[in-house]
Amino acid sequence: MCVKPFESDLVLEEKISESTLRAYNVGFEENQFRLQQLVDVLADVIPEFALGYHSGTSIPLPRLRRKLKEAATRVYTTDSYQKRGEFGELVLHLLLRDFCGSIPLISKIWFKDTDNATVHGFDGVHVVVEGETKKLWLGESKLYTNGREGVKELAKDLKAHLERDYLRREFNLIETKLPESIPDIEYWRRLLHEHRRLDQIMDNICIPMVCTYSSSLYSKHNDNTEQFVADFIAECNDLKEVFEKKKIETNVEVLLMLLPVPSKDDLLSELDKRLKSMQSI
Repeated sequence: MCVKPFESDLVLEEKISESTLRAYNVGFEENQFRLQQLVDVLADVIPEFALGYHSGTSIPLPRLRRKLKEAATRVYTTDSYQKRGEFGELVLHLLLRDFCGSIPLISKIWFKDTDNATVHGFDGVHVVVEGETKKLWLGESKLYTNGREGVKELAKDLKAHLERDYLRREFNLIETKLPESIPDIEYWRRLLHEHRRLDQIMDNICIPMVCTYSSSLYSKHNDNTEQFVADFIAECNDLKEVFEKKKIETNVEVLLMLLPVPSKDDLLSELDKRLKSMQSI
């Protein structure tokens, strides 16, 4: 049983847990979708997401307020947040940490050189260690109004990101920015070395692909009934079929992760409010 540093299992229930599909249900309380609880747990992720996992053990208590403000500011400071991807990356970070037992390898947002710049490349770079097995998890995320379109876009990203030139650029970027404090740093450096055969690297990576999307489920249900769960599972399996039809054939381990919500726009709006309040503390 993996440790859940953000205790998000009190908000998110993993309703589907398969080798190629996982799906997360927020559910209801007093016939209302638990939006604020979801926003709470995602807000808890912001400091680690923005400042880096390995900075968390070295922040003195007198600097906590400043570091929290810095973390929130690093995400973005613009009012044009609707089409930005950082909150999708936040969902990815949370799901990998709490439900996959991952450790963030680098925080790509930390390397932004200007406010509101877009950081290209994989949305999350984590590692999962199970016994003697070490795997690099390179995540992608989407926030979409339409779930079917969201998983189709993820399938397009998968094709683009498995191209040789793209992977080599990403591996070179990651290898040069590894924090000295990470465990087994020499292992990861050797794995990502420019002379390492690409097929050897591919055998040691997993690509989790997260889609947070607006679902019509919540216009039909307002309680955690058996029928809601059945409809939830059916919808997620349908999206998995759409994804499988669109994605390329590959030997690389790919995991589709789905988080349906009543309104993607409402989630973004509430997260933006929380982020702005953290920036002003």
